[in-house]
Amino acid sequence: MIRCFFSCALIWLAAAPAVAEISPDAALVFLDFEDESLDGVKLIGGAKRAAGKFGHALEFRTQVQHADLPFDRKLDGLSAISIGGWFFTRRQGEQYFFSRGLPQIAEDANRRFPAEKAWVNFVLGTDQRGFVLGTINGNGTMPFPYVTVNELAIDAWHQTVVVKDRRGTHHFYHNGAPVHSSGYATETARRFIDTDSGDPIRLHMPHGGLVGEAWIFGRALTAEEVRADFEAKWKRYHPAHPGRAVVLREMDAHPAANLWKKPLTADIWPAERKRIEQGVFKIFGAFPKEKPSLDPQTHGKDEDCGSYVRRKISIQVQPNDRMPCWLLIPKELLTNKPARRVPAIICFYGTTSGAGKDVTVGLSGRAPGTTPVRNLAFAIDIAEAGFVALAPDYLRDGDRIKPGRRPYDTTDFYERFPDWSIHGKDVWDTMRAIDYLQTLDFVDADKIGMTGHSYGGHSTIFAAALEPRIKVAVANGPVSDFLHHGMHWAVPKGGGASQSLPAMRPYVLDHTLPIPVTFYEFTALIAPKPLLVGQAAGEHRPMEEENYAAVGEVYAALGHADRVRYLWYAGDHDYPPPMRKAAVAWFRHWFDEQKSPGPLR
Repeated sequence: MIRCFFSCALIWLAAAPAVAEISPDAALVFLDFEDESLDGVKLIGGAKRAAGKFGHALEFRTQVQHADLPFDRKLDGLSAISIGGWFFTRRQGEQYFFSRGLPQIAEDANRRFPAEKAWVNFVLGTDQRGFVLGTINGNGTMPFPYVTVNELAIDAWHQTVVVKDRRGTHHFYHNGAPVHSSGYATETARRFIDTDSGDPIRLHMPHGGLVGEAWIFGRALTAEEVRADFEAKWKRYHPAHPGRAVVLREMDAHPAANLWKKPLTADIWPAERKRIEQGVFKIFGAFPKEKPSLDPQTHGKDEDCGSYVRRKISIQVQPNDRMPCWLLIPKELLTNKPARRVPAIICFYGTTSGAGKDVTVGLSGRAPGTTPVRNLAFAIDIAEAGFVALAPDYLRDGDRIKPGRRPYDTTDFYERFPDWSIHGKDVWDTMRAIDYLQTLDFVDADKIGMTGHSYGGHSTIFAAALEPRIKVAVANGPVSDFLHHGMHWAVPKGGGASQSLPAMRPYVLDHTLPIPVTFYEFTALIAPKPLLVGQAAGEHRPMEEENYAAVGEVYAALGHADRVRYLWYAGDHDYPPPMRKAAVAWFRHWFDEQKSPGPLR
């Protein structure tokens, strides 16, 4: 069963006076199937018109049935496009109701739907979970179709609409209600180039269903027009309940056979934990035995950022190895003496092109000097919430790229530490960051948390699993498996890719070898500390649902099932506002900064 954590109130029909529905006269294509001629639609494989209380619709009963309509060179030069219609679904699953071109499975097994170069492609349907899926002329920054977390119920009619405006923003509507907009993400406003013939329009309900209407407009339909259309037609297309927006949804937990060899209990967990730790250090390598002095240094003056100040510092993490960091400090901690002690959160960015920590605090995009990306500047959210935020440069990025080396080049590291791993190094540097935070008179030394996105997401999992002083963790967009991410992890020593566990290489290349530790086992070492994980529903990370089930079993066995949540959100591989707000709420609750349990407990 899928549960929703955040949703808007239902938009009821009586909330506003009805106006005329969307006018067919203004459409480039408007199919309602009342006309027996079908307006040039070609029925294939036995698809047929069907009659009912809804009037007439196209009916599809098998996967081979579909309907095609020639359509070319009608979208060229437009500034906005809207697609939509009325659809009756009989089963959930990945299916494309209304499309021009179809998503494809790439070599890495990901579903992809990039923009075509000389004709406009689009798709509207549902993903494998029944969530609304739609993309017009490419999606944001990622090549996969845009997936929301709004679910289409079966055996019901749905008015579903996707609009792409002149800024490149996708707007999604369901049964009269705006349910999602990609406007908070990094947008790519591509020209609508439709100079080649391209594919025909296709109507298709491969899991069975009906298409009552299908439309294409050469402009952005307004929310008022979409709602008016729903209000005018909901009695015809009954049942069709008013839509509601869902921004975060708890991930399904799918137990898989033999993930844990025996039923977990609190009594056997210590032995299981010891076994897992042995596997971890087999692939991570051992940590250094000695810590040099931190020798903290401040570089330049504090910068006023409104409610907080930004300070550049560096610490010595190993001999002749300093880690630069941005330290964000709420102003009231510096003006009120003696200082109040507050939690501190380490913020670890995703892979960049050399900008490193500057991304995390909103000074740069992924490449040095490029426009900052607000969704990736999550250290700002932490500081504005009243916590201390520390955003370090990890080795081989930002200010720690050696002259003449490219970002994420591990050559020098493995020459110096042939038996260690770069991920082990990241964890070590995180431990040293905690050493530093615990010296600050405005930090509560017992309330250290960590959050990260993408590479920083699974690095947060690794650090929280191995460092007991990290008391609360939020991992956003992490990978979710070792073997199914393959060469992600098997980069040889000295390789330039960001994921680097050379000791994992033999197991990725030969799956008959028993892997020393699985991703869910590694993650389970965090238990019983609070852990929140966020993922974009459209990424379809392998083993994500099995991970949630397996990790959740450990928390339940230890009597703390409420301390772990995995959430889905709509859109790209990103750290969107709903997830960032959930992260702040998670830290506030578990650090006793708010008394109410909040929506995530």
